[in-house]
Amino acid sequence: MNNPLDYDTFKSTLHHLNTDDTISSAHGILCGFACVKPDLSLDDWLNEVLVSIDLDNLNEKSAHEGLAQIFNETLSQLNDATLDFQLLIADEDSRLGEQANTLIEWCQGYLVGLGLQKVSTTDEDALEMIKDLSEISKLDADVLDTEQNAQDLNEIIEFVRMGTLLIQETLQPSKQDYISTETLH
Repeated sequence: MNNPLDYDTFKSTLHHLNTDDTISSAHGILCGFACVKPDLSLDDWLNEVLVSIDLDNLNEKSAHEGLAQIFNETLSQLNDATLDFQLLIADEDSRLGEQANTLIEWCQGYLVGLGLQKVSTTDEDALEMIKDLSEISKLDADVLDTEQNAQDLNEIIEFVRMGTLLIQETLQPSKQDYISTETLH
């Protein structure tokens, strides 16, 4: 999968802005919020992540442009029929502890994003996935840098990625045309 949202490129984006969020947490908030608010705007998300922004300040304006890129690409990925969605977290070239920590931050942000609107679903799979994400958000990031832990973490990351898409599809079924099995003869 090609991911134009590279963690290393964007991890310092929020350093110039008035916020306590990390880029992983902010991306999680965006993804959760997008799952419950179909008409989400850039300002909706930024109002949740930032205290203020001064677009006359060049550093803040540049950071705003980076956040707008993240916003647009994320919404595109979440609605991509090929499931080409990626979490904005540290990649496998980073220390295992950093990968785990950014995943935990992402899950915490995601749960905050889901909570910004009322989640209304009775779908057992989606509700179970939300519960699982809550448990992942409580994991201990101090994992040992071993081959087995790296493999386990990669499986958890894929589980979170696919779970996010499941929740997105459950809360906002795609508008893509499909052929009902009842119309096939």
